[in-house]
Amino acid sequence: MGDAPAEGAPPPEAAAPPAEGAPLAAGVPADGGAPPEAAPPPAGPPTLNIDPPAAQVPAAGGQSVHQIANPSGVRLAFKVKSTNNNDYRLKPVYGFVEPGATAPLEITRTAGPPKEDKFVIQFKEAAADAADPTAIFKGGPPVGEVTLPIMAQ
Repeated sequence: MGDAPAEGAPPPEAAAPPAEGAPLAAGVPADGGAPPEAAPPPAGPPTLNIDPPAAQVPAAGGQSVHQIANPSGVRLAFKVKSTNNNDYRLKPVYGFVEPGATAPLEITRTAGPPKEDKFVIQFKEAAADAADPTAIFKGGPPVGEVTLPIMAQ
């Protein structure tokens, strides 16, 4: 007739503690230490994400800060290209993003006429010991790219 415990059974809050060596709760080891490390990023083709995925800045000048995220399981080098090098300054133009990590991208607009532009962030796989992202782009085409539209009003 309901969910009442069987006669003579202890109430749920009086249940016996877990057996020695058994986990205390899901994700917590039996020794009460820290939960296990998070799983590594998923395998698959390399990719980058930009957050936020678009930008708007004053035509009189301003700044927009974005995060380049690498959800891939491999280290990536990136290169940022612009349709308007006269009105924008980028920091950095080249860089690395570790697997599962992010890197900041700072876009600074100098005063200029209102205009719609875009940045193309190209990327390639990078060896763990690679130190110069510019050298990586001298050896063949990028494996992918992401477009970041920007509007100066």
